[in-house]
Amino acid sequence: MIFFVFSYNRGPHLKNCIDSIEACAPGHRVVIYDDASEDPETQRILAELAQRHEVRSRDDKTSADQHGALYTNMQRAIESVEGDEVLCFLQDDTQLVRPIDDQDLAFISDYFERFPNAGFLAPVFQKRITRQRTLDRFVFHPDRGVYVCEHRSKKQVAGVYYSDISLTTSQRLRAVDWQFIPGEFDNELRARKNFMEMGYLFAPFAMWLPNPPAYRNKKKSLAFRIAEVVNKAGLYPFRIMAPEDVARLRAHPENRVAIAEDHLSVTVEGLRSPWIFHPLRRSRLLRKLDRFEAFLKRLFSH
Repeated sequence: MIFFVFSYNRGPHLKNCIDSIEACAPGHRVVIYDDASEDPETQRILAELAQRHEVRSRDDKTSADQHGALYTNMQRAIESVEGDEVLCFLQDDTQLVRPIDDQDLAFISDYFERFPNAGFLAPVFQKRITRQRTLDRFVFHPDRGVYVCEHRSKKQVAGVYYSDISLTTSQRLRAVDWQFIPGEFDNELRARKNFMEMGYLFAPFAMWLPNPPAYRNKKKSLAFRIAEVVNKAGLYPFRIMAPEDVARLRAHPENRVAIAEDHLSVTVEGLRSPWIFHPLRRSRLLRKLDRFEAFLKRLFSH
């Protein structure tokens, strides 16, 4: 398995992510794609990581996509792979939470072999803050050994066929001449045309970190900055799961998709539950301020 980790200006988070891979999946190849971080701490950490892993950078500050050059770098990543490899896409605000063992590797390999129309697997837990009616639509498929999200939102959201945090194989993407395009939802639509629904692992091994600092198009709006102060955004790493916790995860009921707060714990005290993963998640007022800022930006950009 090759781990591709995509980074921008969150050095401590990136270090935590790489530390978790080294602890949970030692011996696997790790390649970091950095989106031209200018933060001195991040640059220092990248230099340290380059001593033991591949670090590649792209200076693309003209991208209009709110994810910066993420999808450009994801395309570069898959084009760099020769042969057929299992690929795991992570970002600096994610981490592995338990060891990846032979059982996991065998399941992933077998899954893509048994289902030629499978494009992506999601290795993550679900979030407790997600509405219950959405969580109820994660249905376990015994024939596939995974959950499938049967929720069909009217909003432009991904997660049924595609996620930026996912597993795939280089051969599977090559077979459909896959090209990443800006926007997670746009890649969702592309995946829907080419593949079956994405499977969610019964026993996930990765997760987004709660309450991280965030960027939109490499910038922070006023609403983002206020929300990060109010929510005390920062680095909240997960503890690596103990063997008994992994055993409990593997034995959880099939009729209930694995929820992060039920199985994971953070190393920093005082984090409010349910966890949030976006700075504006808890404040309707700040979301309105963010939309107003975006409106003014569009108004005066013409």
